[in-house]
Amino acid sequence: MTFRRKIIFIFILILIQGVVYSQNTTRLNGKLLTKQQALDDFNVLYTSLINYHPNPFLYNTESNIKAFYESQKSSLPAELDELEFHFVCRQLISQLKCGHTYAKPSVAWYDSLKGKNIQLPFDIKNINGKLFINNTVDDTFDFGINDEILSINNVTTESILEKMSLMQERDGFTESFSNALIEKRFRTYLLFLMGIQKEYVIEYKTSTGEVNKVTVQPTNKKLKDIKSVGLPADFIRITENNWSTFSFDASSNIAYLKISSFSDRKEFKEYYKSVFKFLQEKPNTKLIIDFRDNTGGYFGNGNKFLTYLTPKKFDLSFQEPIKKKAKNDYIGLNKWSKWTKVAFSLKPSKQKVKGQSTTTLTYKPSNYLFDGKVFVITNGITFSQAALVAAQLNELGAVFFGQETGGTEMGCNGILNYDLILPNSELVVTIPVYHVKSNSNKGEFGYGVKPNYHIQPTLDNSKDYILNEVIKVIRDEEYKLPITRILNP
Repeated sequence: MTFRRKIIFIFILILIQGVVYSQNTTRLNGKLLTKQQALDDFNVLYTSLINYHPNPFLYNTESNIKAFYESQKSSLPAELDELEFHFVCRQLISQLKCGHTYAKPSVAWYDSLKGKNIQLPFDIKNINGKLFINNTVDDTFDFGINDEILSINNVTTESILEKMSLMQERDGFTESFSNALIEKRFRTYLLFLMGIQKEYVIEYKTSTGEVNKVTVQPTNKKLKDIKSVGLPADFIRITENNWSTFSFDASSNIAYLKISSFSDRKEFKEYYKSVFKFLQEKPNTKLIIDFRDNTGGYFGNGNKFLTYLTPKKFDLSFQEPIKKKAKNDYIGLNKWSKWTKVAFSLKPSKQKVKGQSTTTLTYKPSNYLFDGKVFVITNGITFSQAALVAAQLNELGAVFFGQETGGTEMGCNGILNYDLILPNSELVVTIPVYHVKSNSNKGEFGYGVKPNYHIQPTLDNSKDYILNEVIKVIRDEEYKLPITRILNP
């Protein structure tokens, strides 16, 4: 083969490889979409949101959402990859201001990442819009815990947080849920925004004010375990499971009940019974209920819990619009959800609301009713069923500590969800079926349950500053409603 033919052969080979690469559907940043493919998917997403969401215009007007949709549609580029399109879609979804409506990249994208070194080797804490190192995968880095991150790959943390906020779902107008989830999911969200990086250039500031830069490699290692902070020594653990702990301090007659989830569907009935049977045998007990980082779960669990704290029977009501939905082939319910929805439709409705199909479930007070003082700790990840429970406890006069709940006090969406898979990008979108009414009349429209004592999180992981402050206030008997107070670390 002559030299000239060799050159031509190599050129053709490179050209073929380039074409194959451009058509590769398992690239690390996902599928490459043409503008028409993106437009088709975006139209399916918009019509599905408008037709299937139970209350799409509760916090934003139809005209505003449509204008945003048209603006995004007109600015789509000639081609974009899956992660870029995912960001576009999540911005549209965020216009509904519904924390239960969200999108994820395709299953194929997640599968393509298995075993690869892709994530930051640390996670962060967000304190008043500043990001600090919270934990690392090992101890080999130049920066240390609590050093402030100033930029990543020459993008300021302020800009990164701003972009993450644009795509973050939330309930109503509160920023509490958005800020908390961005902190919790920061490493994953950075992948969504930046794509897969070969390295990360980290600019950081030490506790002494020195500013440095260091290059770190992406990893698939797990973060180091952070030792859990125990309760004060006077508290004795009475019972626990994988989603709750219950402890009691006999010296001050204070009980502490941490509930990290309402997802359990079996154990909760006997568990709650044992907890409140114990409390009934301890008169004049003050009960701390800790809902921090409780994202919700099964409504039966949450409402069963409330039967031990609510002196009168109460209802859980949820609604679905009565309208003919514009069907498409990409959205539906799984089999379990279909049968559950049928069961709900067969239940006689107690409420008649024009244009709505309403399902109501009634709960009676427990024989082990707690009638003592209740103190509740919440944060931005107190969401969904946990926020509904918090709302009812607020209506009943509980004293609240911590931060505003991520779920709005007046209700949320959920119970069951539609699954939408967009045809070209295969992005997975979740859309709730029902709008759920809370039993609180105290809430400000579009905002969560706000604490009587606002307590900011601290950088120090060696102690639970918030819980310590709650116990101090209770022991000193400083609480008298109404209260609005800020406790600074």
